[in-house]
Amino acid sequence: MTQQKSKEALEQIEAGLGKANLFIEKNSKNIIYGGAAIVLVVAAYFAYQNWYKKPLEQEAQAQIFQAQQAFEQDSLQLALDGDGSFLGFAEVAERYGRTAAGNAACFYAGVSYLYLGQYEDAIVYLKKYSGGGLLGRALSQGNIGDAYLELGDLDNALKYYRKAVRASDNPMTAPRFLAKAALVLEQQGKYADAAGLYEQIRSDYFNSPEANDAEKHIAKLKILTDRE
Repeated sequence: MTQQKSKEALEQIEAGLGKANLFIEKNSKNIIYGGAAIVLVVAAYFAYQNWYKKPLEQEAQAQIFQAQQAFEQDSLQLALDGDGSFLGFAEVAERYGRTAAGNAACFYAGVSYLYLGQYEDAIVYLKKYSGGGLLGRALSQGNIGDAYLELGDLDNALKYYRKAVRASDNPMTAPRFLAKAALVLEQQGKYADAAGLYEQIRSDYFNSPEANDAEKHIAKLKILTDRE
């Protein structure tokens, strides 16, 4: 770089610094207030996490424990409603919905309502559930599909079975919900589409229990297709 160019570059840097200093002088109050606001936001977040959310999470975990025990013993109504000495899943979900335990309570409540035959309530709580990893999402979507199927809403049942498969391709849930989707398609008279799902089970999940019956279903659907 020549001496002249070096001088010009230095002048440009000094000019830039001068503008920056001038901006700071003119806007010093705004900068100070902005910095203070950031500090307050960080402090508020820290306080929320440590003085509110963490104790609330611990409280929710304590409340859900006995309901989980009742659920594991197939006392589903007790698990949902509690008995006065502990809260049921429905109440935990309502009171502690923003906590991990409250979120889990939504899933438990949804499954409990599903097996008790209260399908609309099952759908409401399962739709509130979020997270839980890929498997949790797959199971919640698939259970919503089961509730819609029980209500005779085949379109929504199919929609949620497909969502369950998209949520996770693990060999435990995916072939199960593919098979359920295929059964819905068969009820809708879409035999070729149903056969396609069984083909997918047979090729992608050949070790699954559903794959053992796939050939039989494909043969049946071929006969139904030929009759059309």
